[in-house]
Amino acid sequence: MPRPDRFRFFTIFGVMRTGSNLLQRTLDQFPDLLCHGELFNPAFIGRVKDDEAFGFTIARRDADPDGLIDAVVADSPETLVGFRLFDGHDPRVEQGVLARPDAGKIILTRDPLDSYISLKIARETDQWMLGKTRARRSARVRFDMDEFRDYRSRTADYYARVERTLQLSGEAAFRVRFDDVTDLEVVNGLAKWLGSAHQLDSIEETIQRQNPGPIEEKVLNFEEMEDALRSDGGVHQTGGSSGQRAANLRFMRQSKTLPLLYAAIPGTRSDKVLRWIHGIDGGDDTRADIRDGALFGQPQNRRALQDWLGVHADTLCFTTVAHPLARAHDAFLSRILDTQDEGYPRIRSHAESEYGMHVPDAESIAGADRARLTAMGYDVEAHRRAFAAFLDFVRANLAGRTPMRIDGLWAPQHDFVEGFGTAVTLGLILREDDLLSGAAYIKRRFGLDRVRNAALKEAPSGLFDLSEIWTQELEDAARAIYPRDFAQFGFGPAGQAA
Repeated sequence: MPRPDRFRFFTIFGVMRTGSNLLQRTLDQFPDLLCHGELFNPAFIGRVKDDEAFGFTIARRDADPDGLIDAVVADSPETLVGFRLFDGHDPRVEQGVLARPDAGKIILTRDPLDSYISLKIARETDQWMLGKTRARRSARVRFDMDEFRDYRSRTADYYARVERTLQLSGEAAFRVRFDDVTDLEVVNGLAKWLGSAHQLDSIEETIQRQNPGPIEEKVLNFEEMEDALRSDGGVHQTGGSSGQRAANLRFMRQSKTLPLLYAAIPGTRSDKVLRWIHGIDGGDDTRADIRDGALFGQPQNRRALQDWLGVHADTLCFTTVAHPLARAHDAFLSRILDTQDEGYPRIRSHAESEYGMHVPDAESIAGADRARLTAMGYDVEAHRRAFAAFLDFVRANLAGRTPMRIDGLWAPQHDFVEGFGTAVTLGLILREDDLLSGAAYIKRRFGLDRVRNAALKEAPSGLFDLSEIWTQELEDAARAIYPRDFAQFGFGPAGQAA
């Protein structure tokens, strides 16, 4: 049987709960097609718990991703092979495959509300695929509007990134919606596009739909969900066809009393700015839960944002930027050194194994103070060395040379500023060292004589302060990683303005 020769391999791009398992099983019914699952999942190769495949361990795969693709292709010389690649998998593979003419690219999408509810049910039941109907585990879940907005925005950002990469590389893709996966004509059309010599007379039902039935039977607070979506404009379809840089609306907060919008860049000390704005609105500027979505207005989509801008005259939109070295150090403290709550254990493990980063184990550092860390041998010098190794990882990560995702906490700040600029005009871009002078300008502009600035004077807290470990070598490393941030925002050494 001749192998389809239009492509060397194919890849299914999507996010979780879009029907990719079913699409994989369906394509496997064609004699000359074979899909191998999530070959580049950070936790396994191909299937859950598999840490080796085609002669590649996870470490070898991460070091040579193209080598794994070559091995998979060579293993089935008479079959067109493929794999699934999700948001959060190796970004080098994502960018590389999207630009390859010899790769068949399938973009799988689903209504984000349906995939969000399906994901919550899967996490609740710990059932990710269903082979037999009698084994189905059912659950009803609670809809959370803030959680859904974040999920929807991240999903849209992913598809926008995929589409933009296709546009820039001049490549095309075959697009499949969730409902198309069980459409025989569409499936046969996809197989024909891939170059298969076969067509199916029917689709064999190898796995079951896990959550059949109307959505009202799956959501505990269905009426509350309907009201929230109605207020949101009722729009929840996946976007991402324009290839435009994401506006990151989910990071924008609007004052409830003034025409003031703050676009918060991840990794900056935005909480104290939010507390200050909350104080302007008459709230408690010391409250801990300042990220509670109910405390501020938030644009749910571009139309809602434009409506708000149109209604409010003399609007001021602003953002704050942090010194790149300080921002990277904050990310290191909160996500790498301490991985108990919101940490990134996989990235920590990768930096340890590949970049020589040495930090105390997660259990030892939980709740530890400086004296305890010093007793363990983790003193200022050890912290400096560990942070330097983390910067080595960040540089490689942002250059697309690691299998780890690029996290917003250390992504270049100019990317966020450019994204914000696609939706609003930023009237102020304030360095964090200039917050008080920026606050003075805002108070003069809106006549806020009695607003306190105490929230903006909060001192950062952490096990180590950057000033304790600062060296010119660390500063130079940050400049090499973030040249545009330094140039565009005028940073001097150690966070002082140039």
